[in-house]
Amino acid sequence: MMASGNDGQKTSDNLVDIVRHLYPDALTRTYVVPPVHYNRVPYNKAKVPGTDQEVLVLPSSEQLQHQQGNIQADFAQRHVLHNLQQLGDSGKEVMFVVSELNFKDYLNKPFYAKHTGKLPKPGNLPKEYRHFGKQGDFDILVIHRKLGILVGEIKSVGKTEASRADTEVVKVIDKAVKQLDKCEVHARHMVSDITPSLTVRKTLFLPYVTRAQLQRILDDENNAKLQQAVCRSLGAPNTAKAVQLCCCSDQLSQTASYWHVTPAVLSQLSTWWQHRMACTLDTLLTDDKYLDIVARFVGPATTVSVPCYNGVRVEVRTAGQAVAELGRRLALLVLTLQQLDLMNRDPPRICLTGPPGTGKTVVLVLQGLRWLLQGHDVQVVSTIHGTQAAIRMVAGQLGMALSAHPTSPPTPGTVAVHKYDFYNREADVQQAVTDLLARVKDGQLHVLLDETQFANSVSGSRYTALVARLAESVPGLHLWAAGIVHIVIPPSLRPEPLTVPLRCAPSVLREVQTAVDRFTVHSYSDSGLSAPGDGPRVIRLSHHGNAHTGRWPVECRQCGQEVAAELRRLGVGSGGSNLSNCPTPLSYRDVFILTRSSELHDDIKDNAGQVMSRVSGVVRGLRDEGLPVCVLGRPDFIFNRARWERDVHDVAVAATDRVTVTYSCWVQGLERRVVVMLQGWDKMEDEGRSDARNDVQDRLLAASRCTTQLIMVDVPPLAVTTYHRDINNDDSCNNDNGDSRDKSKDH
Repeated sequence: MMASGNDGQKTSDNLVDIVRHLYPDALTRTYVVPPVHYNRVPYNKAKVPGTDQEVLVLPSSEQLQHQQGNIQADFAQRHVLHNLQQLGDSGKEVMFVVSELNFKDYLNKPFYAKHTGKLPKPGNLPKEYRHFGKQGDFDILVIHRKLGILVGEIKSVGKTEASRADTEVVKVIDKAVKQLDKCEVHARHMVSDITPSLTVRKTLFLPYVTRAQLQRILDDENNAKLQQAVCRSLGAPNTAKAVQLCCCSDQLSQTASYWHVTPAVLSQLSTWWQHRMACTLDTLLTDDKYLDIVARFVGPATTVSVPCYNGVRVEVRTAGQAVAELGRRLALLVLTLQQLDLMNRDPPRICLTGPPGTGKTVVLVLQGLRWLLQGHDVQVVSTIHGTQAAIRMVAGQLGMALSAHPTSPPTPGTVAVHKYDFYNREADVQQAVTDLLARVKDGQLHVLLDETQFANSVSGSRYTALVARLAESVPGLHLWAAGIVHIVIPPSLRPEPLTVPLRCAPSVLREVQTAVDRFTVHSYSDSGLSAPGDGPRVIRLSHHGNAHTGRWPVECRQCGQEVAAELRRLGVGSGGSNLSNCPTPLSYRDVFILTRSSELHDDIKDNAGQVMSRVSGVVRGLRDEGLPVCVLGRPDFIFNRARWERDVHDVAVAATDRVTVTYSCWVQGLERRVVVMLQGWDKMEDEGRSDARNDVQDRLLAASRCTTQLIMVDVPPLAVTTYHRDINNDDSCNNDNGDSRDKSKDH
């Protein structure tokens, strides 16, 4: 196993041991390596107007035209990999699916040279095969425990109307066959010392070419040479069999929804798999030999890297590393051309609207930094309890950006945080006006409002009153606000919709989109460019079964233990890796566990320190597994506001390395790489609401806080679920004061 020492890197001499550590289920399931396909995103660089802050900018439509080849190739790779993952999982196949592995990266680590120096490599092909050369890569390399090796070439021909002509397909297939032959030779050579006669098969992945089109092309008498080459390469007696051995669009999910692999698609895909692999067991391939082959292709001696926009390649082998790296890329300062143009125009008063994850808070922070560099004081205002974390994060980021800025002025402005409760106290509107007018300097006032709720039936009119009175009293008012809802914007603010998703992976976005479609929020728009990566599949757990207790997951100890197990599988809190060039591993502070259930709380104690009500079951389960947890529950909010506010600040700036378990409405504006969404209702807020309405709220408030890995804990319908009372977690004595709780409720 891997071990740490003072010399920095010490590993076992056995590469297989390291692979067993990286992939504990290597003999029982399918692994895709790298687990997430990373797209080649052609960012431009720019500086934010009024600052020297460098940001990345999405390319223009004209620039995208020159990137269509890479964009289509990335899409095809992602499409095929997703289907292969589903095929492996559904059929319980034991295999590794390796993608885009360059020959030069195979067993190329100098650190392991003493173990790999004499092994077969691309540079020492037998004499009769040297004409293939040592340069090349595997688009797809499947290492199957029982069936041997499959090498495949993925071609995106047919993705657009312009490339649908048969002549284009002929050229692409002709080139692909030559690449397949080279890959087969190299694959056989690389494992020749383990098992010289290992079965190696070949296939073409043509996700945008139908079988009928491929058959027509191969049967065309003008393509006789191509027909012979394809049949020979695939080992097919005729063109009909050759087509059967290729994976075409007929066997894959629909292009527009490639992530949705239906049972019908799986059936077609499985039929192709049966034909191509012939399901003939390779009796020479034992467990030990299988792991030895896997260790060579994805073990620490081989560079398993993914492309990055700045040319630096990062090694990504495991699911946790994939989540960490994709989360890092999604956290980069990226703007759209629209956002950059907005900052160039620099309007004094504006309200940014749009669905979650479209960069509204990022723009607020950059505008606030500009004001600070101009010497203006910036007032960051929270008007309800649910925005306190957001404004503390904004203030914290402004402070860090200013201190790190290379050209800070001698007397920059300062940041002040203001907290009010417009929802419960109408008098706070006048207090906010008084406090902010006292901050007017040289006839100007600079204010940031994040997570605004102008459309809220209770607090919306108070927001509007605040903005109107400030605009009336301060001609030099600069006020930038942001919120998801685009209706009922005060007339003194110009609405600016931001709809291009920037901050979360498409796999997460698809879950949030179902809520956006049912809410008064602008729909997402397509930038024409893929996200840095599609993201890992959503992990779905169920609050169901004999070991589960309570009506909702928040009450259930077993749910806590199952969530903890998933976090452990992602390597959360596992510390650093001894493998070089790997992403910084996920830490506990990268995780939110969110619910809207009013049953969430830590131990509730009386004045003598005696526990009156035990901590919520899900938290107990997490702590059973050794996870450090911070609970932001209602009791502290009601009875110990000072501690609650300290914890909110800690969570907002991620000061302490702990998993945060809290109400989803209290972390609006914040994001984490990993978010666990516990289905549940607030008894007071949700009375009379439909299940569909609560689902919308859960997705908008919880799922949208996730950038990369979403874990959803669902509750089956009550009629089909059996729950058991946990006598060790009996909260029946906990009966919070209803009036007190109602007065403090926060939407």
